[in-house]
Amino acid sequence: MFFLKKISILTFAVLLAASASHAYFKKNDTGEEVFSFLGSFYSAKSAAMENANAAMPSSNPGSILQNPAAIVLDSNQNNAIAFSWQTGEFADNQGYLAYARQIGTMVAEISYGWIRYGDIDGYDEAGNKTNKTYSPQSSVTSLSLSLPLPHFQFGSTIKFATDLLAEDEGDQTAMAIAFDWGILWQSASRKYGVGLAARNFGKMIRAYVDNGDTDYGLEEVFAISGFYIPGALPRLSLFTELTFPRYAEPAIALGTEYAIGSNLFVRAGFTRTWLDLSRDAKELFSSASRPDETNDARLFSLGLGYAGTRFSIDYAFSYLAQGLGTEHRVGLGLRF
Repeated sequence: MFFLKKISILTFAVLLAASASHAYFKKNDTGEEVFSFLGSFYSAKSAAMENANAAMPSSNPGSILQNPAAIVLDSNQNNAIAFSWQTGEFADNQGYLAYARQIGTMVAEISYGWIRYGDIDGYDEAGNKTNKTYSPQSSVTSLSLSLPLPHFQFGSTIKFATDLLAEDEGDQTAMAIAFDWGILWQSASRKYGVGLAARNFGKMIRAYVDNGDTDYGLEEVFAISGFYIPGALPRLSLFTELTFPRYAEPAIALGTEYAIGSNLFVRAGFTRTWLDLSRDAKELFSSASRPDETNDARLFSLGLGYAGTRFSIDYAFSYLAQGLGTEHRVGLGLRF
């Protein structure tokens, strides 16, 4: 077992170095990254709190999508399965399936996520229909490992992603390899804790067209998160996360969860980029109207959850900005 720990720590160090080698920021280049769908996979529970809950350990395998160190299984439950599915304006059919297993003191997890964008009519350069129909789709397969140590928990993920846009002559399925790593720390009272994560650092290994350019960055994000459970309100949990993307504006997410009884939970979340908050403040002091523009698609999210000893179910509702409609996400979990 001591040998496995040494190998695991070495593996985490290598993956951390691989991530750090790509860790630079390139502002005002929004949209220049590829495989931006990688950041859209998360559980229904996390969606209801706008992914602000990344610092709190959870037995839900979906938590590893936000921070690889977040998965923790009970000693009498060595296996966990999670399924999440959503529908909305940005994906006709999107979801993931994950399986986690306790191996000694570590937790290993494998997951598969997919996005089907629906059928899209083709148009030529003049704007005329071409009588072609395209069915773009994306997927990501992940392998994660979480290792608990005294006072800290470490985790790392390797991902293989594919993205198909069209099927015209010369087009092909693009591919990429990406890495995540994460660290969690909890107080002895478990009333507060912090987390640090790096998500989707890697390289495109196959272009969208035959012999095309692969010199593009992925959706690389650093995230700092935290949670706090007030002593006066032990049923209430407060969450926050600051994200620092390479190709987009930094953002802040706020989330809350309130326990009704021992099994039912009510959740809410809100996220805005720092630029949007600045615009909001200026607009608030200069006129009575509020701005409609936003760098993030979601204005706010709400959700409900039930967590039993072995079974859980979660639902999240997100209201989108600028009249884009709504998103609905459902998650199921089983531990045994």
